[in-house]
Amino acid sequence: MAPKNADPQRIAQHAEDITHDVVPKLKSAGDTVNTDGTYNLEGGDFSITCSGASAAYPIAVQFAFEDIKLLMETAKGYAAKVDAGAKTYRQAEQANTA
Repeated sequence: MAPKNADPQRIAQHAEDITHDVVPKLKSAGDTVNTDGTYNLEGGDFSITCSGASAAYPIAVQFAFEDIKLLMETAKGYAAKVDAGAKTYRQAEQANTA
């Protein structure tokens, strides 16, 4: 069986990928949902779908905003944990080879 090998630098790159690629896309989705003519609760410009959803279940529209916020916080948390994992793995490798 071949020995297992992991690259701490590549692991850390995954954290950067999440931070620089995933989080901005989630923010963009939130901004899109919040634009006038879509789901903007503060503006008076609801879409037909949003107006129907708001009439049927007033809090339903707010779930979209809260869901995106939660997804952004989750992605940031994943990035921090992956980065911490890379640092821990690097330290373990250094201690193991010293």
